[in-house]
Amino acid sequence: MPDPAPGVTSPPEEKPLLSGKKRLLVCLSPSPFSIPLIRATQRIAEAQQARWFALYVETPAHDRLSPEDQELVSQALYLAAKLGGQAVKVSGFRIGDEILAFARDNQISNIFVGKPYARRWRRFLGISLVDHLIWHCGSIDIFVISGEDEEAAAPRAAVGGPKPRPRLKEYLLGAGGVALCTGLGFALFPHLALRNLAMIYLLTVVILSSFLSWGPALFSSFFSVATFAFFFVPKYYSFAIADTESAITLLIMLLVSTLVSGLTTRVRHQARVARQQERQTAALYEMSQNLTAIDSLEELLHVAMEQISRIFDSHVTILMPDTAGKLQVRAGQPLAAEDVREGMVGNWVFKHGHMAGAGTGTLSAVKGIYLPLSASQHVIGVLRLETSQPERIVEADSLRLLEALGTQVALAIERENLSHQAELARFEIEAERMRNALLSSVSHDLRTPLTVIAGSASSLLEGEQSLDPVTKHELAQSIYEEAKRLDRLVYNLLEMSRLQSGEIKFHQEWHVLEEVIGCALAQLDTQMHEHPVSISLPTDLPLVQIDGLLMERVVINLLENAMKYTPPGTPIEISGRVQGQELLVTIADGGPGLPAGQEERIFEKFYQVAPGSARGAGLGLTICRSIVEFHGGRIWAANRPEGGAVFSFTIPLVEGAPILD
Repeated sequence: MPDPAPGVTSPPEEKPLLSGKKRLLVCLSPSPFSIPLIRATQRIAEAQQARWFALYVETPAHDRLSPEDQELVSQALYLAAKLGGQAVKVSGFRIGDEILAFARDNQISNIFVGKPYARRWRRFLGISLVDHLIWHCGSIDIFVISGEDEEAAAPRAAVGGPKPRPRLKEYLLGAGGVALCTGLGFALFPHLALRNLAMIYLLTVVILSSFLSWGPALFSSFFSVATFAFFFVPKYYSFAIADTESAITLLIMLLVSTLVSGLTTRVRHQARVARQQERQTAALYEMSQNLTAIDSLEELLHVAMEQISRIFDSHVTILMPDTAGKLQVRAGQPLAAEDVREGMVGNWVFKHGHMAGAGTGTLSAVKGIYLPLSASQHVIGVLRLETSQPERIVEADSLRLLEALGTQVALAIERENLSHQAELARFEIEAERMRNALLSSVSHDLRTPLTVIAGSASSLLEGEQSLDPVTKHELAQSIYEEAKRLDRLVYNLLEMSRLQSGEIKFHQEWHVLEEVIGCALAQLDTQMHEHPVSISLPTDLPLVQIDGLLMERVVINLLENAMKYTPPGTPIEISGRVQGQELLVTIADGGPGLPAGQEERIFEKFYQVAPGSARGAGLGLTICRSIVEFHGGRIWAANRPEGGAVFSFTIPLVEGAPILD
């Protein structure tokens, strides 16, 4: 690298690379050369296993580009992102300085630029971008790549370069403003000095530059100086300057007006970029906030469709594949059945994962813009946007915002799909756990009573003549008790499956609590002889609106639970009282109580405090909780201070209960 020429500022000291991996930077321009330049850089980065960036510097001249050139920039950035690079767009005023600043901040090792085809006089003056990068790059390597031969490419560069848009209206407005200022100058000429008139012209230039583009503003500066020199500087009505003082005044006026025009243009450009970034940031933030709080896929698609429609003042449709892989409209207006091309473009975008449609340069003979909704692994849908005004074209910057919003929608859809899959996996795990517990229960709790029944029945058959009546009665009693226990176990299993599936129907009627408890005790009469039961119920308890059979099952399961986990002879107490707008029922025992920390877990399916210590499938308390919660009540367990466990549940009291005498 040659030494810097005199007067050239030395580049700042380079930052050391954080890792040995190279980082490449390709510089884009509104030219067809950007596409082959990106592909060449991608091949080099892949060969070197390096990370690479695609950078475009947006200057005030970007506003004067034709829509075709702005579309070239958008396509180049989109292609870079698709090929694995990081597409970056920054704003600035000197392209070379912005490129070098980005390269130093991101520790770029190599910069790739297209071969310049500037005119010789511009290269001679040293204002070529490549020359600027070479002189100021420091330790960064500069690579110049040509996509075509120079002779063939030069004419295309001339055609594809910046094309100034016609701004005749702004030029006429600038000339009119200077003309009004001149009329005001004629009116004030007898009363003001020459320098004060010059200030009026400068004020006019500042006002015009605040809302005119760079070209018309610069024209206003030169036109105002020429008008002032022609009408108000001696010799009058000519461009001849009589004295040195007037010449200096005109020169300063020209420099100040030109400088003010340039600075005003820069401020307007910065304000426009800031407004655009603020709009994009606000849109992305609002989209992320809205999509984060939604759990339903249909609602998510509807909210995304409405918000994008509002931002772009367009009609938005979201298409997603069905089980057969065919795109179907999930949100927004359906596509016209007679327009086959729209559906073909949507399928092409979904298959290839590339934007297409109106104004994109790919399959543009349709009304809408088709954006692939790309998730982390694959394309999960297509977003279609059609402007409300058919003649309006979505600008390149708006397309980038649309891509960002589409990415957020795709990630939200993927998050919802993953959440749904996780929920299904959780259900499958729970079902597998239930199957294992059920098999374990069947293998033990069902086989044991069947073995007892079979053994007792076999003894009866074999000893029909030899057994005495007492033994026969005991064997028959064993068969009956084991059959009843088997019946309750199967009933609990069926009842649990019916409660979980929602197939069970509840018949709520007015009942007296004493009758429900009495029916439950009657069914357990043969089993309760070893556990004395005491009942404490007020005589003025109101009627409750419940399903009598199901609430009777709650009492039976709680009593059986108390009998299974307490020694013979342990008393059981049943009590009830009105507590606020609820009826509180408690069933307490004097047994060993509950282990600390197990008060909630005992209501889980197939859970047993001490597996194997008591016969059962661990479903009784789960069924109790399901029935009580359906009635709008609560159920819980606790240890008694004097020893033992107490199970409590509530039944809401309903207004309008019949009054019994």
